[in-house]
Amino acid sequence: MARHLFGGSPADYAMQKVGNELILRPGATGTAWDSRVEGTQYTDLTDTALNPITQVTADTNGAISFYGPDGVSHLYMDFAFGVRLVMTAVDLGDTVDDLAETVSGLSGGDSIPKSTVTTKGDLVVGTGAGTVARVGSGASGQTLVANPNTSAGVVWSNAWRRRALPHLSTADAVSTITAPTITVTQQGTSTIASAQALLAPDTGPFLYLGAGSFSYGTGTPDSSYYLPLSRYPNTYASGQANYSVEFWTDAAQFEIKFKYISTATKYRLSVDDRKITDLAQLTGATSVGSSHVLKVAFSSATPRKIRFDFTTMPWGGLFLPPGATAWKPISMGGRLGVFGDSICDGSAENTGAGIGTWIYRLGRLLGCTDVWDQARGGTGYITPGSFATLGNRVAGDIAPYSFDRLIVWAGYNDNGGDQTAIGNAATALYAALKSAMAPGGDIFVIGCYAPTGSPATSIQNTDTTIRTAAAGAGLPFVSPLTGTVYDAAGNQIVTQGPWITAANAAGYIGTDGVHPNDNAHIYLSRRIYQAMCAAIPA
Repeated sequence: MARHLFGGSPADYAMQKVGNELILRPGATGTAWDSRVEGTQYTDLTDTALNPITQVTADTNGAISFYGPDGVSHLYMDFAFGVRLVMTAVDLGDTVDDLAETVSGLSGGDSIPKSTVTTKGDLVVGTGAGTVARVGSGASGQTLVANPNTSAGVVWSNAWRRRALPHLSTADAVSTITAPTITVTQQGTSTIASAQALLAPDTGPFLYLGAGSFSYGTGTPDSSYYLPLSRYPNTYASGQANYSVEFWTDAAQFEIKFKYISTATKYRLSVDDRKITDLAQLTGATSVGSSHVLKVAFSSATPRKIRFDFTTMPWGGLFLPPGATAWKPISMGGRLGVFGDSICDGSAENTGAGIGTWIYRLGRLLGCTDVWDQARGGTGYITPGSFATLGNRVAGDIAPYSFDRLIVWAGYNDNGGDQTAIGNAATALYAALKSAMAPGGDIFVIGCYAPTGSPATSIQNTDTTIRTAAAGAGLPFVSPLTGTVYDAAGNQIVTQGPWITAANAAGYIGTDGVHPNDNAHIYLSRRIYQAMCAAIPA
């Protein structure tokens, strides 16, 4: 801190009241105090030439001028005239001007127009370049996190905190409750005696997760079944096959109505946020294209939170017994999306298509119930496969749905292509995704997949190309080839070792030599979880 100057103005004289007159007292000596009465005397004073003094002496005209102790801007003078009088430093105006200039980052008499910070929650922060940047107000629940790739150096974010994540011992564990009895019947009406009227998909107390833009089909029986249209090609029965439905109920038994498509029709039941089986299950239905009811019977009636993860299973609503009730839950952990290829969307090498991949497992590890599989097999940055490139799917699959967090994992289907083209496509994709995310949304990029412990040069080059594009976009990145995690500025955080090696490939890669099997998806969920943990705040 610094000393402040006292005195030297036309009002700063040693004077004594005599009768009704003030008489100048040249040569009078006075002491400085920290309060009007009693208190502590200031003895760390200097004269205007900065010579140490312990008391103040008026000059031949009675004027006084001196410097006070460091940081003291007002004090009380006692000239033994019967009262202490307050003195305020005469250089405070200069101090205030300096402070205003420092805060605003501007010079001279400039200031920040009030119109730039009238939104509740706005911040003005220094850029480190002698200027300031405005940080708009964040959404409810968001926090400020460092981001050196922005002019402000900070952004509002929905970022996870490691300390807030679920405990690994329970996050992806199978439930220990007595499993309910599950039966299936081919009919479109309830088998429950005196069942209540069907709670329809569009009006019932249901929380839809993992997909959006739900719609009924046309014709019989599709006109009574709900499916999402939120994944390319965004049409009924040809788009998003994977989604979840949650509801609470106090019923001892209930039935869900569904349409059987094929042996691809599978589900996973969870009760009170714990899955009853680890893998997706067959429904037991056999009549393709027919309506069925799946009955879930517990040993007692008590409030339970029910969740179904569905794949290729159109949903037709809920039947309850007499007197039972059902109500709608809320989602937890924000909306997590995954944008990629069949390593994300699933293949014939794993059980349950998308609901059986690492995606849903990772969601549980992160405490996130709204997990969207927006991946399509065969696609990539420059490769459309049977669908469209990632960049061409942003408008339909990402932008309408306000993702709080998004993982991008692609490149394997591109690795035989031109690296410049891959890099340009990745750069354009990341820019589009950042604009399409919910305010403060976070994006995490995974490099090129390699199903062997000896990745080809083209895979290594593609991994490097994607990493370079991610750093340029200010996105954290992990390389599956090395397990190295990089922060948003492209700085290496930690190296955790390659994901697929010559030693573990036989146990994790399916018979097609490319796609992960069920064990691999468990493994990959843990590897991706740990890589993300390295990139998020403690």
